[in-house]
Amino acid sequence: MTAYVVLLLFLANVANYGQRMIVSILLPAIQSDVDLTDGQLGILVGGGFALFYALAGVPLSRFADRHGRVKWLAIAVAFWSAATGMFGLARTFLQMLLARVALGVGQSICIPVSHSLLIDHVRPESRPFVLGIHSTGGVVGATLSLALGGWLEARVGWRQALTLYAAAGLVLAVVIATTLRDPRKDAGVAVESTVPLRAVIRHLLGLRSYLLVLLAVCISMLVEFGLNQWLPSYYVREFSLPVAQVGFRYGLAAAIGGIPGSLLGGWLTARLLRRDIRWLVWFPAGMYLLALPIGLGMLLASSVETALLLNGVYAFTVYTTSGALWAACFAHIEPSMRATTSAVTLFVAGVTGMALGPTLVGGMSEFISAHAGSHSLRVSLVSVECLAFGIICALLLAGRFIAREGQS
Repeated sequence: MTAYVVLLLFLANVANYGQRMIVSILLPAIQSDVDLTDGQLGILVGGGFALFYALAGVPLSRFADRHGRVKWLAIAVAFWSAATGMFGLARTFLQMLLARVALGVGQSICIPVSHSLLIDHVRPESRPFVLGIHSTGGVVGATLSLALGGWLEARVGWRQALTLYAAAGLVLAVVIATTLRDPRKDAGVAVESTVPLRAVIRHLLGLRSYLLVLLAVCISMLVEFGLNQWLPSYYVREFSLPVAQVGFRYGLAAAIGGIPGSLLGGWLTARLLRRDIRWLVWFPAGMYLLALPIGLGMLLASSVETALLLNGVYAFTVYTTSGALWAACFAHIEPSMRATTSAVTLFVAGVTGMALGPTLVGGMSEFISAHAGSHSLRVSLVSVECLAFGIICALLLAGRFIAREGQS
């Protein structure tokens, strides 16, 4: 039963990231059809989605926790799938923005509720690996959206591609509603949302290790969402590749690196955790130390073959950190606070990371276009990638406190 729960929540995360990221490969077609600027596109893939994703996460996750995690997860999948379909029907920037806002609201409970359900099923020492598997669903979803999105856009158009993705999500919502069970409900355990929000926040503010990990997660989301949402357009502009080819080749690079990276990173962190809890932050700090020069090399490469090769290596190093970072967030969090902690983490990281990253890249590219010309997007992406140095510093500092706080 546990394996089935992990599989179904993995698929929910595939749909979560797939419907979120498919727009990135469709940006050139959308921009041509609707005549949008880089700044407007940055708002659609960044702030328009992420701001409401962050704002809705805490109250909706606590509501779902109180009124049925599985039921409201299924409703959320159906809601955000409908929003994806509405985006495909939109004709103006405002209509597209409203659809992305609805997508953000719907997806805001996916990860907090999934984390809460997963942690109920696994032992503490297994959590980095299981959370790594769950994070792999995001890699798979993003990869499929890139490869299938580019392929579908070339054959049926970007609007129909979104309609097909929306239909697949509605089917998954029905499967979740009819087959997934909540162990807490079956056992009659009290719900997490009975703990006052202010008590959870007060506890989190008292954990210096959590605050530093949260800072690392914020910067990580800013960098990675800034890159991921704009790299397809970067390959189209910098190397004049067709959208369908970019979707396949970039998606393949992300999959070859990201999928084994998530799985191996979670497995390795689980083993290292048996020796010292500080590996929850040491390991991702080390991997980002490797990722930073690789990412810069990818963005400064003179040939598309070199850029895509480094893209795969970069995806591997970055995605190894997923399970460790989430496990570090929950290191000193009691069961009654975990779903809210996940939602609070995504709220802060969503506002400062997911919302700002793509918006910053698009806005910077538009601002410097008069000076940088056709390379404005490259300059913008390189600037954002350099911020990854802050992730390393925050995690190394967190290592000073995470073990000590566990003994207090």
